[in-house]
Amino acid sequence: MLRKAVEETGIVRRPMPSRVHDAARRPKRVWSINGDFLALQPNGVARYAREVTLALDTLILERHPLTDRLEIDLLAPRPATEPLPLRSIPVRLVPEFDKPRLPQVWVQAQLPGHVRGGLLSFCNLAPVAVTRQIVCIHDLHTRLMPESYGRLFRWAHRAILPALGKRVAFITTVSGLSRDHLVRFGVAPWHKIAVTYNGSDHALRWDAARSNLKVASGRPYALCLGRDQKYKNAELMVRLAAKLDAMGLDLWMAGAVDEGLVRRHAAEVPNNLRLLGRISDDDFKRALSGALCFLFPSRIEGFGLPAVEAMTAGCPVVASTSPCLPEICGDAALYANPDDLDAWAGHIRQLQDDAPTRSRLVEAGFQKAQRYSWRSVAETYLELMIKVDLAGVR
Repeated sequence: MLRKAVEETGIVRRPMPSRVHDAARRPKRVWSINGDFLALQPNGVARYAREVTLALDTLILERHPLTDRLEIDLLAPRPATEPLPLRSIPVRLVPEFDKPRLPQVWVQAQLPGHVRGGLLSFCNLAPVAVTRQIVCIHDLHTRLMPESYGRLFRWAHRAILPALGKRVAFITTVSGLSRDHLVRFGVAPWHKIAVTYNGSDHALRWDAARSNLKVASGRPYALCLGRDQKYKNAELMVRLAAKLDAMGLDLWMAGAVDEGLVRRHAAEVPNNLRLLGRISDDDFKRALSGALCFLFPSRIEGFGLPAVEAMTAGCPVVASTSPCLPEICGDAALYANPDDLDAWAGHIRQLQDDAPTRSRLVEAGFQKAQRYSWRSVAETYLELMIKVDLAGVR
């Protein structure tokens, strides 16, 4: 079965050893998943880790050919606050040290001793000591937009990522742009990097009917996310609010943004700006369902998952021309320079006045989002794991 799966994927073309036909003699393929993400909020890289783990769990349950002889578990530093509904992958607790509880101590010092075979790490930083490993490095924002991060965070990424690129079996990343950056900054060579992208189907599980979102406003609105990091470009959205007000629109901003951040970019909080704070997935779905459009003004992204989530919810997207959003969204979004306020306002007015354009973007967004599947991402990992197993990487 393994030989057939390998031949179908085309990842290995050399003859298989005759012993693989002897089921009684074939060893198990033992892998673990680095569960450091279980302690994180289920957003960003943690969302990627959770969804890939769930997709792997489903493929194992279905006895997918690429899972032949695969034995895999999830190593966790502590019980998850939101346990994953796993049916095939057991969770093995490796309790982290109580003192000191510092970033990377569990990953670098404790985790390696409990890895019995190969290791999958999905959240950038991973144990350097484990060479039989596949690591996802989502982006190099700490190099490209260093002012968005603290000094210790930047230092850890600058020290650990190149070491991983040299030592581990494979690096994965989430866009062609991120792969280019990994090569340009010398983190890993091109041939060692696989692009997986992200999935979109998790957003199909969100239910606006479960939302508790309450915003007192009867006006139509555009929706965006806010975060106090320079590359997220919340400043543009604050400046845009006045133009939207003149168009009869409110601006809903979700995320960790308060009035203090707004006042850094405006003399006072615009009357039509609604700060939602941190919201749940169901709340996000409800906000997307009623929005004229979703605005995504980032100066750089590794993938730009919220834009694809908006497409899944049927909300038209206006995105930045900055990389890698045109790569990910293609013709399913309108684009504006991240500093061109008039261009953003013009696209929003177009969606307000031109129903056919809005309908076209909604349909194109549905089609584009369907191309991003967590199952496909998980299958890529299974193919890479077979490569490692057949190569005998230690």
